[in-house]
Amino acid sequence: MNAPLAPATRRPPPALSRAARAALVRELATLTAVMPISDAVDVLARQPRPAREAAVLAATDRALKAGRSLAAALPASSFPADLRATVAAGEASGRLPQVLGRLADGLEADLQLRSRLLASLAYPALLVVVALVVVLAMLLFVVPGIARQYEGTGVDLPWLTRAVLAVSGFVARWGWLLGLLVVAGLAAFLALRRREAGRHRFDALLLALPLVGRFVAWGEAVRYARLMAVMLGAGLPVAEALQLVAPALATRPWTEGVRRMTADVRAGRSLAAASAALPRAPALLLSLTRTGEASGRLGPLLDGAAAALDRQLADRTRALMSLVEPAIIVALGLVVGGIILAVLLPILRLNALAGQSLGLGG
Repeated sequence: MNAPLAPATRRPPPALSRAARAALVRELATLTAVMPISDAVDVLARQPRPAREAAVLAATDRALKAGRSLAAALPASSFPADLRATVAAGEASGRLPQVLGRLADGLEADLQLRSRLLASLAYPALLVVVALVVVLAMLLFVVPGIARQYEGTGVDLPWLTRAVLAVSGFVARWGWLLGLLVVAGLAAFLALRRREAGRHRFDALLLALPLVGRFVAWGEAVRYARLMAVMLGAGLPVAEALQLVAPALATRPWTEGVRRMTADVRAGRSLAAASAALPRAPALLLSLTRTGEASGRLGPLLDGAAAALDRQLADRTRALMSLVEPAIIVALGLVVGGIILAVLLPILRLNALAGQSLGLGG
């Protein structure tokens, strides 16, 4: 008699995008305020939605019906450990709808921060691409055609024209090799950044840069303060909240700094004193952390610090982009103007020589 077949192992549901995760948490927060969590997930699972979200909700619904808590039912492939631990704390405290609402607020604010930064960088990036295309087109197509007009004239070309012609010839001859080197360098950079040591060196270098490092540190401070506020509001102890926040940060120096803070807090140090381990942490974050511990309102003040730093970061980003965009336009104008001047100088010299010969002939 044949042995019964073992049940097929279910594949874990696919990962959700940040936007889909935030929307799903917001829906859960809204429904759990008026119905039990099992009913809320069942309602959401029955609604038509994209395949990824449907698979995640179906897996969560099955786990809930099997008797698991919401924190244990949420698939790890779609919900990181810090989010699931915060949900577990909300369930244990009996404030799950409020905690889900705070989580949704934090996820949506993080999305807005990312979208603002990307939108601020989009126009300068487009200007750089256009500048490169225009300069390459002039070097590859315009300059060689003009150069052929000067062949056999015997005119002593100006140094600027000779330099532009040399660059044009080099790009035309070795441009393919330069393109391969750029692609290979980018691939090597991405491969190195996937390794822990390479990622740490890159993040440390980024944080050490005079202007860019401050923006990166402030972005990390916003994310850190917002996550800590949500977890403390859910009732998690400070050390446990720190342990969960560490892997959710984007840069390795801040992740290691929060892990050192976790060890310091467990050893008896205050959170304010341990916060010195955060690289280039804004003074506002440190000040409000100290005040929050002293007043017993650490969670609300960290939430206020996140909101204030988010606003300041947005203002500084707008101010910086208002300077970067004109600088790129001026640089493009100087390069294109230099190429045009290199083309016109020999023509002016030829006209001068022609005028002199006509004068002599007369």
